[in-house]
Parts: sequence; structure tokens; C-alpha cells
Amino acid sequence: MLEGLQKVEVFKRCNKELIENISNNIHIKNVPSDTTILNHGDDTKHVYVILEGSVIITQLAEDGKIVGLELVKSGGSFGEMSAIDGSKRSASVISLGNVKLGIINYTFFRNNILEDADFCRSLLVKFTRIVRRSNQQIFSLATANARKRLLLQMVRLSSIDKTNPTVMVLEKGLSHNAIGSFAGISRETVTRLISELKLSNIIWSSETGNLEMNIEKVYKELKSLLNT
Repeated sequence: MLEGLQKVEVFKRCNKELIENISNNIHIKNVPSDTTILNHGDDTKHVYVILEGSVIITQLAEDGKIVGLELVKSGGSFGEMSAIDGSKRSASVISLGNVKLGIINYTFFRNNILEDADFCRSLLVKFTRIVRRSNQQIFSLATANARKRLLLQMVRLSSIDKTNPTVMVLEKGLSHNAIGSFAGISRETVTRLISELKLSNIIWSSETGNLEMNIEKVYKELKSLLNT
């Protein structure tokens, strides 16, 4: 457990004593794929760390559309804002594949972890990155056409192939509907654009069924956005 907690981004600055204290006070839960962990408006205040797997953070727009906000992978965390200000949950969280969660009680978080200066610095760094990514995403959605919006979000939802650094691999389990929720386009548009991108050899399906992308070709299409 200690090794797993030390890999969580917001705990990397924390001393061993605090990590051991967290280890003794954390509840482990295995969550099946496509399970709603939190709902927008929930009144719970616990903090969650992802020990294995990934989750999608979403919001429901006024017109009823689900909007993807963030993909959080192993080593990430969520729920800190409600634990800090006591407000209801501002977004929903859904598991993408099977997920191993560490659940930290609200009272323990407030009385022990939030009192640690090193943790607070890490949390500020995390929130700063979120704000910057949000600003970039707002700009991209406002200025890019559907094809570029899709590619940009697919990059954000992908990681570099460990065996081939010229290729990015989309996170497993993401449906066309989920990808569209991040890019602000319909599932039908995602399906059409992916077909077009495959014809251009920018993306393709691997033998295992994963979507992969040629980093150089993607960058050429997104150069005007990525350089802003």
C-alpha cells in the first residue's frame, strides 16, 4: 500500500510518516467498469486516489449533453474540492474499465492531510495545471473545427507507446460517445471523422483493437493550436 500511495501525484512531496498514516486510514474499493463513482450534486466529501485504472470526469450541460472534462489515470486523485470547501460535487465520475480506488475519509483529510504544507503545495500545482488545461481547452473548442477538436482531445486522452515513441495510443475503453463528449461533437461526427483520419493514415486500429496515432502527422494538423 505504501508503494502505491507514493506514486499518487499529490502525495509525492509528502514525508513517509504522513504516507504511513494515510495507509492506515484509507479504505480500498474495487470498482467495476462503467460504474458511476460520484454524481454531480452528491453531498459526499471523501477524497479518492486511483491506485489502478482510469476514470472520466463529466458534467451534464443544460441541453442534456454529457461533457467530458478530464481523464484521470492511475496515480491521480479527485474529490479534493468538496473536501476543502464543503460544497456538493461539481461533476460526475465514471470508471473506465476496472478501477482500484483508495477512499480517504473527509474528516481525516481535513484534520491530517490538509494540514501538511508539502501536500498543499502539490495540490496547488495540480489545481494550477487544471486551470491551464481548461483555458487551453476553451480556446481550442472556440477556434478549431471539429476535426482538430477531435484530434486535440484524442491526444489528451492518449499516451505514448512505450515500444514506439512515434505513436500515441488512445486510452482503452473510450467509446465514440465518450470521445465526443470531450471534443464537443456528436458520436456520429466522431465516427465519421475517425474514418476520414484512418483514410489519411493519421490514425489506425492496432491488432488488439486499440486506436493509435502517428504523432508527427497529428502535430502537423494541430500545430496552429499547440503553438498558442
